[in-house]
Amino acid sequence: MKDKVALVTGSSYGIGREIARELAKRGCRVVINARNPQRLKKTADEFRESGFEVHAVAADITKKEDAERLIEESMMRFGRLDILVNNAGTNLFGEFEKTEPEAMRRIVEVNYLGAMYVSKVALPHLKEVQGHLVFISSLAGLHGLPYLSVYSSVKMALTSLAQSLRIETHGTGLHVGIAYIGATKADPEKRVLNEKGELIKRPEGLLKLEPIPDVARRVVRMIERRNFRLVHTPIGKLNDLASRYFPGLVSWALRRNLKKLKREMLGK
Repeated sequence: MKDKVALVTGSSYGIGREIARELAKRGCRVVINARNPQRLKKTADEFRESGFEVHAVAADITKKEDAERLIEESMMRFGRLDILVNNAGTNLFGEFEKTEPEAMRRIVEVNYLGAMYVSKVALPHLKEVQGHLVFISSLAGLHGLPYLSVYSSVKMALTSLAQSLRIETHGTGLHVGIAYIGATKADPEKRVLNEKGELIKRPEGLLKLEPIPDVARRVVRMIERRNFRLVHTPIGKLNDLASRYFPGLVSWALRRNLKKLKREMLGK
């Protein structure tokens, strides 16, 4: 990892910041990205104080022009790009029928289109150095979950994108990977959307939450080992197996606990 250049989208706080930190600890020069320049600068200053070489680019990757500028600035600063971690994303808790179209659009843009835009521009540079193209997905992308329908659908879309690119780039030496992470301990600054598209604090009462540093270390190990697929946590692995081989059982279990899920996730 030493002296490689890694770009992590959505990395001013939370999982993205810790993935960037773990890569920097292993000797990478890192590019961090977010929309909020003040929060991004704070993270960049923290990294520099730790002795890490970091470059911060404020950009909204849901805009094609910003995605292009992000890659251009990364190349201008370091002259190469070895690792792209598509981490930027947000969640939406709500009943599909009551969800505003604008909220749906935002989830698709941030979680899916942003990853597509950045990956498209970065791909030639990554292929040139036989680098790494990684997508951060979720256990919600393994089986459609109630009250997370929009989020589940875009995370599932990332799976098909990663699978397609892995085949398209066969023979180039590029590593394509996708990580399905579980529920994590939310950063105090983390907000998600509700049905109306309003920013709210993420519900946390339902699942056992995984520490963010643990998540980051697993993702970086996945990159080092050039694994295609990584499912986090024992519960996640069990869910993965059940969703693949016994999807009816998973659906039954979710229906059986629907009222509890609604109460915990929506407070209703």
